[in-house]
Amino acid sequence: MEAVTIIDVAPRDGLQNEPEVLEVATRVALIERLLAAGVPRVEIGSFVNPRQVPQMAGAAEIARLLTERGHHLAERTTNDAFRFTALVPNQRGYELAADAGLRHVRLVLAASDGLNQANFKRTTAESLAEFSQLALRIYRDGLAFGVTIGAAFGCPFDGYVSPERVISIAEHAADLGANEIIFADTTGMAVPTQVAMLCKLAIHRLPHVTLTIHLHNTRNTGYANAFAAWQAGIRSFDAAVGGIGGCPFAPRAVGNIASEDLVHMFNGIGVPTGIDLPTLLHTSDWLSTTLGRPLPALTGKAGPVYTYVTMATHHTT
Repeated sequence: MEAVTIIDVAPRDGLQNEPEVLEVATRVALIERLLAAGVPRVEIGSFVNPRQVPQMAGAAEIARLLTERGHHLAERTTNDAFRFTALVPNQRGYELAADAGLRHVRLVLAASDGLNQANFKRTTAESLAEFSQLALRIYRDGLAFGVTIGAAFGCPFDGYVSPERVISIAEHAADLGANEIIFADTTGMAVPTQVAMLCKLAIHRLPHVTLTIHLHNTRNTGYANAFAAWQAGIRSFDAAVGGIGGCPFAPRAVGNIASEDLVHMFNGIGVPTGIDLPTLLHTSDWLSTTLGRPLPALTGKAGPVYTYVTMATHHTT
């Protein structure tokens, strides 16, 4: 079967909603453990005001330390993607990321005005207008960028968000030059039929852009939604080792889908990820010890099932 790409966002979306503020060296250690497990892409942090999100302070130092340890921030992986990316909400964040040596960034906005106001103090249209100017700067600097669309499946403030509104924003971002569009279920409001519908529509309307799905398991639908997205044709997924994290600006927005549980699911249906599950489970155990508590992910607790991988492979042949 066609391989999928799993981008681990624990160093950013995972840690930003945790009560602990981990040292820069600890966050670098987490990133290196993820790379050792074969994770092909990592979101290393966000370049935001540390007064607002203290867990993300030191993102530039993380980039510097990764470089000093022999990691190439400009290294490309499959599908012309970059191994490292980071979230930037505005021009200042972009400038900091570019100065730190990153070659790919993710701009972010919300599909709903309510969440966009809560996050960025502006409307969605105002964020898009700013992105229009920023995209020119990124192009001139020779960098690449993706656009994360939060609240793509519903907003805790505004409620229903129409798929056409989300796709319109995605098309606008693609027209600006984004090489990746990330549809984010920021507060875990989506259900599988909704995910499948939006993903099919996006694949039809945006055939030349990498489409990534970013899911939260807030209401225990995250993995069903991931499977629905895969069935619809999505081959790029955000997840966070341990299932940690969430959005600090939205009420009760906890719980990314866990990288190890997602890998375990794909292993079971014979879909390659390139990630070594035992090593990833060790990383999750290390993070649990570091944070001093059990993490939401379940595969490490119950133990992975290996027999059905052989069965699935035999069945497909």
